[in-house]
Amino acid sequence: MRTKSVSTTIVDPYRAAFFLGQSLSEIGPEVVFLFATVHYKDWTEFMEGLHDGLDNPAVRVIGASGDGVHELARTSEVGASALGLCSGGKVQWHVATGDRVGADPEGAVRRALAQLATRLEGRKPAFYFLLSDFNTDASRIETVVRDEIDVPVIGGMAADDNDKMEHCRLFANRAMVQDCVVMLAVDGPLSFQVHIGNSITAVGAPCAVDEAQGRLVSRIGGVDAASFIERETGKPFLRSDQGSVALTILNAGQTGEKKLRAIAYNSQSDSGGLTLHGGIQNGDIVQVCLAKPEDLIAEVHSIATRAAASGFLPSAALIISCAGRKWLLGGDIEFEVGMVETAFGGALPIAGFPSLGEIGPLFHQGAYTRNLFHNMTYVLLLVGKCDGH
Repeated sequence: MRTKSVSTTIVDPYRAAFFLGQSLSEIGPEVVFLFATVHYKDWTEFMEGLHDGLDNPAVRVIGASGDGVHELARTSEVGASALGLCSGGKVQWHVATGDRVGADPEGAVRRALAQLATRLEGRKPAFYFLLSDFNTDASRIETVVRDEIDVPVIGGMAADDNDKMEHCRLFANRAMVQDCVVMLAVDGPLSFQVHIGNSITAVGAPCAVDEAQGRLVSRIGGVDAASFIERETGKPFLRSDQGSVALTILNAGQTGEKKLRAIAYNSQSDSGGLTLHGGIQNGDIVQVCLAKPEDLIAEVHSIATRAAASGFLPSAALIISCAGRKWLLGGDIEFEVGMVETAFGGALPIAGFPSLGEIGPLFHQGAYTRNLFHNMTYVLLLVGKCDGH
């Protein structure tokens, strides 16, 4: 497997993307994972620059905007990064989109899957990579990837600048798209590992969700949601708490499954309801979690150390990490790349982005769980060799 990552802080959209494409072209990539911040104003020029630089119309592209970008050489607030992979023809890469994810999240995923099924011709992919517009209830995306797909699905929600929640961008081959999911089917014997960190410290008592609809939770433990947070933490939820306060769902499903729901800082209604970054259901058992910067750093170190000790030899890595972790850490998230780089000897191509929600299975008792939607989570996808092991 030939791999390469590259990044840029060039502000001109055509020149920035051309640099990425031209830099990756030396390995003859079959697929490119592309991440960019929303500051680029002309996305048509951006995509033209990328493909002019790649100089190969057959290259598949999947990507999203992020609240910054990750790459081996830098973690940046503004710019773009990309990871190219070339399997020498051993893996086929299929990209599809599903529209209207805002109004019909389940249908959007199923529409993308239907297109991919045609191209797979009955073969089961090694895994799917999925990216989505953030203007949706991602827990409804979860219902499809969790219950209808029996291979790992890894990915996340596109983001904009500093949680403005105004707009985001998705990339699918030669197009920039919105209000979509974009999915990549990895069709071939590509080995991989998924490592997920979401072990934020729980405080207070577990309580049942009394009233919720979609992402709005109105009552928990016999009181309104805002009062529940204040009761369990000893203080009201403030904007400064963004990235540090979340709810862990304790009865997430099968054994070994766990997921977090972060609280949107600007969402408290007059009735004391709170809007979450992802849906929740009546009857869910939740517990307030408080994230500490030192815990997030230690968690990534543990993941990188454990991954390196497993004996798996990656050829590249993708990182999808919740933007809430970035906000809590004051933007100092270079370690999310640096610890992986150090663990694997310093030359591993890496790209990724801070997201507004993450997707992936947990690893429990030697096997992956069902695919879950997470908040406040660090996802590391290690791509190995084309041997299926």
